[in-house]
Amino acid sequence: MAQKNGFKLTVMVLLVALIAILAYMLLKGPKQTYDVIQKAPDFKLMNLDGKEVTLADTAGKGKLVYFFYSTCPDVCPPTTYTLSKIQDVLVKKGEFGTKTQILSISFDPTKDTPAQLKEFSGRYHPDYKGWYFLRGEEGPTIELAKKFGVLITKDPQGTFTHMNWILLVDGKGNLRNYYDGSDPNLNVEKIADDMIQVSKN
Repeated sequence: MAQKNGFKLTVMVLLVALIAILAYMLLKGPKQTYDVIQKAPDFKLMNLDGKEVTLADTAGKGKLVYFFYSTCPDVCPPTTYTLSKIQDVLVKKGEFGTKTQILSISFDPTKDTPAQLKEFSGRYHPDYKGWYFLRGEEGPTIELAKKFGVLITKDPQGTFTHMNWILLVDGKGNLRNYYDGSDPNLNVEKIADDMIQVSKN
């Protein structure tokens, strides 16, 4: 019973945080540029080749950061598809990998082995020179997501509930915006332009 109550409390915290972020975005209103929200937390994670990647390694580039898990039954696959469309726009503009990057971070290392992530990512024609699929230990990665403002919880059956935010981070490592990954009307051209713009900041 205590475990169930704890899970319900965590879900309530997720909902409150979601409402707070939505309120922040509504009050901020539509902008072409974004103020600094906070310094993005640094990290040390492993890419598909087993090489360490840190936030500092991406300095000077506008980035999208997305926390996900590959066996997600609903939002993660379509959001990753959206990221692939943003990648395509940036490739056409000649800005992908040089001025912009995408960092997809799995918080389920038990199931998301390097082989699993390779298979999952391969569905979305990623350019691995600019799109990193990263993994680390479950607890520290969930804590990292929390520091980014993305709350993740795991129920007693091992199912994850998480905020489906795409995060915009500038070239100096500042968090600049949240995009709702579940929004079917996300403007991929606008997000690509945002990434290019913040790569200069």
